[in-house]
Amino acid sequence: MKSSMGFHTMTLSRILFKDETKQLLTAFSKYSSMTGEIQIYTDKYGNKIIKFYSEDRGIEWMIRYNIWLHEVDLLVDYLYVTINPKILGGIKDYITAATIDDMDAAITNFNSISQSISPILDNFDYYAITRIDYCVNFSLRELAPNCTPELMIDLIKRADIPPSYKEWMKYDKTAHRMKSKPGSFYLMNNSIHINCYSKYMQLLDRSKKNIARGYPPIPQYILNAARDIIRFEVQCYYRKTYQLSRMAKKAGYKKANKYHILLSHEQCEEIINHYYSKTIGMGHWYSLQSAISLIKSHHFNKQKEERLITILQEVNQCRSIAKAKASYQGRDLEAFQRSLNDLTHMGINSVTIPKNWGIKRIWNLLDSYYNKASIEQWNSQKEEFLLDYRDYIKEVL
Repeated sequence: MKSSMGFHTMTLSRILFKDETKQLLTAFSKYSSMTGEIQIYTDKYGNKIIKFYSEDRGIEWMIRYNIWLHEVDLLVDYLYVTINPKILGGIKDYITAATIDDMDAAITNFNSISQSISPILDNFDYYAITRIDYCVNFSLRELAPNCTPELMIDLIKRADIPPSYKEWMKYDKTAHRMKSKPGSFYLMNNSIHINCYSKYMQLLDRSKKNIARGYPPIPQYILNAARDIIRFEVQCYYRKTYQLSRMAKKAGYKKANKYHILLSHEQCEEIINHYYSKTIGMGHWYSLQSAISLIKSHHFNKQKEERLITILQEVNQCRSIAKAKASYQGRDLEAFQRSLNDLTHMGINSVTIPKNWGIKRIWNLLDSYYNKASIEQWNSQKEEFLLDYRDYIKEVL
């Protein structure tokens, strides 16, 4: 199964006292001179970046200077380490999501690399988790073969924008207006960023930037494998990971970074389900006419039927749930939201498929993922059972 759920990168942090920072930079410089494997430079914010450049090892360091530690009234630095557990664990896979099962190999290599550079880097257990990027990768060939990645992103960009979130915008000099990020649906608030995008376009962009900076491009076979992948990503920053860590602590998990809980299969599912439902929604996509026919087949009273059809038509006309919602306030907004919920309970996404696409229905991606994953798991268990049963019969006979 090419579709996958889990996480792809995470960021760890620990305090550096001033003398430790000096010693660590000296150690990084020495390691660079000896191996020629890492590059050290200062970014536009004044942070020191240390990364492997001859080969992606799935680990990158950043030192932030002069942070006031209120608890002890002391000026310190902070070391941040961003890791890709798949790559760090030795699996050169930029597409499949990592899971908790990948962490043993990743932690072993994290500790090995750290100790080869400087004892100040310590081992994995001494770091706090400050960011986790949970994700689910949808293979359209598996889950929505009648839809291209470009069309799917178009549909998703018409989704809802929850309260307290805003869409990423940048001024376009050609269009002379603010425009959203091309090829993605990117929402932000103070603790969480939600990004849904074409994995192929993201890797292609990274490959071009690698070439411009003198790094190797992304291999073509990886780009080809990513062509049908849509990634839904929930980037949990410090406030959210701190909240999750506190919840894990209350549940009785006492270890420092609590990765066993924060990266568990259950936690990944809970995060993805919650934010996918809040934005893209849990209904299936239909053409406007198909959705109206489905509503009429339920034989609601005339008032409810007209209310639901009107909402579909308004969202269709505005080309976005968020834009349609913007015209409502107070009780009218509550009624609008109630109609969206009613449609969801009927299995209908209020975003409808444009008529000129010639597509009547596209199944909800997350729902389709779970269905396919269940079938895959059942087939695997059935095969294991049959093998065990055959061995048992041989022993009996």
